[in-house]
Amino acid sequence: MTIVQTVIVRTRTYANALRARLVRTTSRERLLLGALAAGAILYAPIAALDARDRAEITYADALSARDTARRARVQAVAANSQAARDLAIRDMNEWGFDGSNLAIVRVRIEQALSDAATKADMAGVAIETSDAATAIGPITWVAAQVQGDLLWSPTFRLLDDVAGWPEGFRVTRFAFEKAPPPAFEGAQVLTPGRVTIGFEFPTRTAATGGPGA
Repeated sequence: MTIVQTVIVRTRTYANALRARLVRTTSRERLLLGALAAGAILYAPIAALDARDRAEITYADALSARDTARRARVQAVAANSQAARDLAIRDMNEWGFDGSNLAIVRVRIEQALSDAATKADMAGVAIETSDAATAIGPITWVAAQVQGDLLWSPTFRLLDDVAGWPEGFRVTRFAFEKAPPPAFEGAQVLTPGRVTIGFEFPTRTAATGGPGA
């Protein structure tokens, strides 16, 4: 007997047994079984609708939670950005070289740069400041220039020193010229070249009581 024939025989046997069992049931039992079957048929779509409703509610809750999290993140980023801007503004209000006028401020800038160049072991130093000042927003900037021999270690030591000044600064120029080649092979190079660094420094004068001139 093949597998298909075996399955058919078993199915028929189960169907006959079920039919015989139903025949033995009373009318009341058959009525109850019919009611149960009808109830199951009626409940199936109701259960499906209920499951769909629960899924929709869960999905809506997930969307709401996601939107709430996004809004909270946007608000946190905005608050941090505002705090950073406020801190930067407060910090800028404390920037600057103090002086009763710009002439005194320029002298103080030159002296500070001279001290920094000496501490950095920079050779061949020449420092000058501009007579004119540039107003950008509420801040007035005084330009200064430092020139020295082209030796990288002293140059970067100078920049590191200026970077630590509480007065604030910005670099406007960084240029260098290498020494010309020797006139003949074996000749000594007399100069290592020159480096030029342009700065601008904020000022705080007595006339304004804060940044500016």
